[in-house]
Amino acid sequence: MLSYRRAVLFRLLGPFEVVGSRGPIAVPSARQRAVLAALALEGGRPVPVARLIDAVWPDDPPASARNSLQSHVARLRAVLGTPELIVLEPAGYRLAVPPADVDVLRFEALLGDRVTASDLDAALALWRGVPMPELPDEPFRGRAARLAEQYRNALAWRSDLLVEEGRADDAVGRLAAQVDADLCWERGAISLARALAAAGRPGDAAAALRRHADAVVDLVGMDPSAQVRQLQVALLRGTVGPVAAQRPRPDADVARTERDSPGRVPLRFSSFVGRDAEQARLVGLLAKPGLVTVVGPGGVGKTRLVAETARAGSRVAWVDAADVRGRDDFLQAVAVVVGATVGPGGDVIAAVADAAESRRPLIVLDNCEHVVEAAAEVVEALLPVGVRIVVTSQERLRVDGERTLELGSLAADDGVRLFLDRAGEGVSSTDPAVAVIVTALDGLPLAIELAATQAAVLGVGAVRDRLGDRLDLFTRGRRTVAARHRTLRAVVDWSFGLLDGEERLALRRLAVFAGGFTVALAEAVVADGVLPRSRVAAVLAALVDRSLVVRHGRRRYRLLETVRAYAAEHLDASGDAEATRRRHALAMAAAAEELDLRLLGPDQAAAVREIDDLLPDLRQAVAFGEPGVVTRLATAMYRYGYRRQSYEVLAWGSLAPAPRPPVALAAGATHAWGRGDLDGAQRLAEEALAADPDAAVAHEVLGDVALVACDAAGAAAHYRAMAGIGRDARLPTVETSGLVGEALVLAWSGSPAEARRLAESAVEIADASGNPSARAEARYGLGEALADAEPARALEMLDEAAALAAGVQDRLFEAASETAAVALRGRHGDPTAALTSFRDVLALWRKAGNDMLQAAALRNLVVLLARIGADETAALVDAALPASRLYAAEAARLDRARTAVAERLGDARLAELRRRGERLGPAGVTDEALAAIDSALKRLAG
Repeated sequence: MLSYRRAVLFRLLGPFEVVGSRGPIAVPSARQRAVLAALALEGGRPVPVARLIDAVWPDDPPASARNSLQSHVARLRAVLGTPELIVLEPAGYRLAVPPADVDVLRFEALLGDRVTASDLDAALALWRGVPMPELPDEPFRGRAARLAEQYRNALAWRSDLLVEEGRADDAVGRLAAQVDADLCWERGAISLARALAAAGRPGDAAAALRRHADAVVDLVGMDPSAQVRQLQVALLRGTVGPVAAQRPRPDADVARTERDSPGRVPLRFSSFVGRDAEQARLVGLLAKPGLVTVVGPGGVGKTRLVAETARAGSRVAWVDAADVRGRDDFLQAVAVVVGATVGPGGDVIAAVADAAESRRPLIVLDNCEHVVEAAAEVVEALLPVGVRIVVTSQERLRVDGERTLELGSLAADDGVRLFLDRAGEGVSSTDPAVAVIVTALDGLPLAIELAATQAAVLGVGAVRDRLGDRLDLFTRGRRTVAARHRTLRAVVDWSFGLLDGEERLALRRLAVFAGGFTVALAEAVVADGVLPRSRVAAVLAALVDRSLVVRHGRRRYRLLETVRAYAAEHLDASGDAEATRRRHALAMAAAAEELDLRLLGPDQAAAVREIDDLLPDLRQAVAFGEPGVVTRLATAMYRYGYRRQSYEVLAWGSLAPAPRPPVALAAGATHAWGRGDLDGAQRLAEEALAADPDAAVAHEVLGDVALVACDAAGAAAHYRAMAGIGRDARLPTVETSGLVGEALVLAWSGSPAEARRLAESAVEIADASGNPSARAEARYGLGEALADAEPARALEMLDEAAALAAGVQDRLFEAASETAAVALRGRHGDPTAALTSFRDVLALWRKAGNDMLQAAALRNLVVLLARIGADETAALVDAALPASRLYAAEAARLDRARTAVAERLGDARLAELRRRGERLGPAGVTDEALAAIDSALKRLAG
């Protein structure tokens, strides 16, 4: 049998395969294959949950994506047969295997810096076909394309080595197949021609080059490169000499002997990182005549992308418009580069069109955002000629037939690679501060390069800690580039200087948003007597078109962080900041109140997502501190905070000024209740009830406090009052909560039949309302009522409740339902399955942060640990839990478990464990419990 380190192999260079010590391991679910592939490709490094969600649901992840991901991981652990292979860490999930057990990582390592012929052979032997064909979306598609390019470059490289060794005949086979598959592949065509010539087949070598040259002309519309033409001449003359094999580089197919000069493609010697998909799309767009406009914010890398793509062509007319001033200067620059002859008083545009028609170059008009009108004139004259034109600009030209390539931020991994490349060897590739910097800089290549330059001098930590000063810190750009690209401030200065008065005003005011915003929110914040509401949407559209405001999900927008920092400086200096922030705070309060109403209806999932998006701005509105706004927000956000178990949001109730309304008091009371301060919760809730005897939220909190304190009569009375208030006010969600609360009291107090009647009524009312949280809560109540009489149906109800709650991020009833289900399975079902589920339940409560209910879950775990004989951890966890009153059935189960553990451990060992347990805090006891679960699962599996 293989050792643990070699227990499972992951093969992605071809159809996805997982091979264990006993043979192939089937992973039937496509989404589970995506999770496993994303983890395997990271070579033992943790993968953030957000990236895994993007990999599994690349287009539109559901609201329950995080919970579904946890479920997929749990099933994968079972499929792999070794649960510890997938580890959850603070930074994300990690596949605990060495890189050598993943064929992709082995392949890439073999093609590293110091490569021998045997390394090449070993790498090529790993190849089984198109990588990961079952995973056609990003991030796998881009990685597969890069791997395919590495593979065929390795083939060409191996061919060169075989020719050097005098084995030219052996070099032809696989390389010829690759060249036939892509006749435009220059490096392959050259290596194949050299191999054929060395094998004594000069005619075949010439034919291979001829096929390549014809394909480049027909498919790409470019002439073959000078290197191809020189090799063709050498073949005709019989003067092809030996050439030493060289390791392929991204620029290996391009002769770089010419310096930058007017009309020529800009030459860069640094690596080109992370634009494979965009480059492939640009090549596709350039396959036919017409206009392609590459748009994006300043510093996003438009020029570099076009230069890297256009460099392979032999006839490129490159016009850098950055330094031109006005229409006439621009037209003269285009005429010079295209080679147009313009007589005195002649029509410059007509002469440019004539010259382009005769020479048919690829025409690149670079940096045109300040001369868009003149650029549009030139393009409209050139389009009928049938040439290919690329324009780079921060906004579209808006001419007929324009095709647009929007260039956005680099992917996080590519941004990190770029930073490490530019920072040099002094920066660790594992330093987490690098990812923080890249994210804070919106993945903009220029900003990343400037930050990396400073990090090489100041250190990564110093740069991370000074990101708030980015505009003045990042000032060490290359001396040879245009002045507007040498500092981050200069980049934004250039863009800001192109705006008119309304656009500058709007951009300044939009800087008040901490996150994304809708058009309606922008109107509420930006509009005033100077800029009327009727103009805001049009001005916002102009800012989007100029790439200063970017789209942020469906019908939402945001400012890039660098633009936000720049615009905020101008807002603070304008004297307009206080009024703008007040409008922003009022707009947030109004939005929260509208969303709170939607939380009670069938549209709850969308409302939760919108609140999640608004949270950064809601926090900012609270921090603004206007008393009326804080009170409105504390009141409107109570239901969200309670269901989401967001103690940050619930704490806003304590910030509201006196006299606080009942809902704000209830928020503060719920915050205290979740933290275990039942006396504080009782006091605040009673104050709320005194202020308004019909405040349902006051009865809700008082009922919750009484419920966990085992005051059955008090809890039932408050829940009954709450249900009556909800019924009278025709609020089905409130009535449902009251009925469920009373049902729980009855179920836990030994009256399951009456509990079932109330819970079934709650299910009927909740289903009629269509509200997912109410439906989840009602099913949870019914599951608890049926737990002892009908455990199978109870589990069905609890599973439905957890799924409904997860779909709207209702952490309270998701975790409560999962806890009840796992406790029920722990008492009656397979302990292995129950332990696996308990890990997820503890993670849910840790995320929710409710210490009171987490302790209840841990008491259930003590019973299960005692059942499987994990006595020491059972005693440790039990001792760490706070003293609490319990209902009779739960107390009896816990007493039986404690008795069994004590008998097996003995008095001395039990006393020692209890002393240790009493020193553990909530985090420590959860860690001990998770470790015990893992240990028990290993033992049960073995």
